[in-house]
Amino acid sequence: MELYHWEPNGASGRVMICLTEKGIEFTSRYVDILKFEQHRPDFLKLHASGEVPVLVRDGEAYFESSYVCEYLDEAFPDNPLMPKEPLARWEVRAWQKYVDDFVAASVSDLAWATYGDVALKDRDKASVASVATAVAAVPTKERRDVWQGAIEGLPEEKLAASWDRVKKAIGKMERDLNPTGWLVGDTFSLADIAAFPYINYLPRLAAELVSETAAPHTNAWLKTVAERPGVKAALAMARTDDPYAIAAPGPEHVRWG
Repeated sequence: MELYHWEPNGASGRVMICLTEKGIEFTSRYVDILKFEQHRPDFLKLHASGEVPVLVRDGEAYFESSYVCEYLDEAFPDNPLMPKEPLARWEVRAWQKYVDDFVAASVSDLAWATYGDVALKDRDKASVASVATAVAAVPTKERRDVWQGAIEGLPEEKLAASWDRVKKAIGKMERDLNPTGWLVGDTFSLADIAAFPYINYLPRLAAELVSETAAPHTNAWLKTVAERPGVKAALAMARTDDPYAIAAPGPEHVRWG
């Protein structure tokens, strides 16, 4: 079992937390997104779109975080992360899709606007030219457009829209976390794993949205999830000093989002 991943945030964080929560042994294969290692020929053989994470088991490559997490939960039934009841399983999948389609891109926009310039500002002219060359080589138009837009600077209206979407997401979390403290049912699940690696950015990016006063259930949930041994183990695999003080351009926004 190998996992090709970046820092334990965003999509990579989801699969890393799933693996550590379930106690599954795996070999870490770090892919430095900001150095465009995800677009090297050897990685593109695993995933032609050049995106992490990618799980490799017995020579088979699996991608798309929601699907990878469900695969792991079914293939390794110990420490289950999906409920047994059909309705609750649907609710978990609905939360995963909500994160995929709505939350991920919006939080990523806010994170890049805060941390992206830090990642690129010290590059000399030669490095900037190499970034442009790397972006031009991104294999899919959607990802090229995302990277190009991020490097040029996200427009204020896009950031305002992302802020509004994040605010709506916190409102949804407040409703769903009350009264059990978990997003679905009364236990930690793949729904919580889907949301945490994005919402965990917000205490610094949008503190007023997740304060104890504005969002008491979300605030408490963030603290509870962060203290789980599996989550701590995943976060400890970071290569940077703080995986939530660094960002890369996120997924493209879905058409309706």
